[in-house]
Amino acid sequence: MATNLQAISFVIILLLIVPGCINSQEMGATGEEMEQETELPEKLNLVADTAGRDIDRGQQMDLLADANGEKTLILWVATGCSGCHDWTGMIADSMREGNISNDTRIISIHRYPSFESREQVIDVYASENSSTQSLWPVLIPDEGQSAIDMDTGQNTDYSYSTAFDNPVTPSFTLIDGDGKTLWRSKVYWANQTLLTEAMDLLDS
Repeated sequence: MATNLQAISFVIILLLIVPGCINSQEMGATGEEMEQETELPEKLNLVADTAGRDIDRGQQMDLLADANGEKTLILWVATGCSGCHDWTGMIADSMREGNISNDTRIISIHRYPSFESREQVIDVYASENSSTQSLWPVLIPDEGQSAIDMDTGQNTDYSYSTAFDNPVTPSFTLIDGDGKTLWRSKVYWANQTLLTEAMDLLDS
């Protein structure tokens, strides 16, 4: 009886294991294939909800349509990010002092919709009572929302954050009028020298 039970147990274990076996060719793609699988589109667009203020230019923004062929400087932000607050404050102060034009194409994009609510983003970056109020549009995409591959005109297979190469917060991404990334920076604390460099690149 014990022998029969052992035999049955052995057969069951084999049935459970064998279907999961794969050969060495199936185990994974080659380095070149993996590179192709993770290759991100070169030109990207994002259409997302805004904070809804007059300065946000509508309830939804098409990033490239709004740019109308001009470059855009994206500031990636999170609500609990002190460096994001610091950069927002420095840029806003520069605008108030007239050192940066209010028409300068800066857009803040919320980076972590799975952790922070729309209401939190608005409280921090789009409230007149906030010391970190953005004097430029704030985009608040949905969790998992895709960016658009401008070469195909279709949504990418990735979330917008993945498509833009997983930017940290705070960080900058400068894109041209076709959605191609021209420059990136991820300096945590606001720095006037870097801000001047970013503005020069934006205006060049």
